[in-house]
Amino acid sequence: MAAASEEAIKQFSALMELLDEPLKTTFQHVHQGYARGTLVRFLKAREWNVPKAHKMLMDCLNWRIQNGIDSVLAKPIVPSDLYRTIRDTLLVGLTGYSKQV
Repeated sequence: MAAASEEAIKQFSALMELLDEPLKTTFQHVHQGYARGTLVRFLKAREWNVPKAHKMLMDCLNWRIQNGIDSVLAKPIVPSDLYRTIRDTLLVGLTGYSKQV
């Protein structure tokens, strides 16, 4: 990666360390152990513009908090008939091989 890219990642990382606790927790759910890769993904989406990438990530994290995305599976689907109908109609099957990279 170019020096400018590394500098952008460092700046973005520094901004992420300043987050309050709910946003930090949500960011941990988003990156799932790959914080640097997640930051790079947002930076690439905004052509390595740190302020724009930061705003995009903050919008994403705030949306997840407002909509309870990180706890959506903890709540049961009521009524249970609806859950069974959804489960039974969304059957998925995959065959084949994935390409090793």
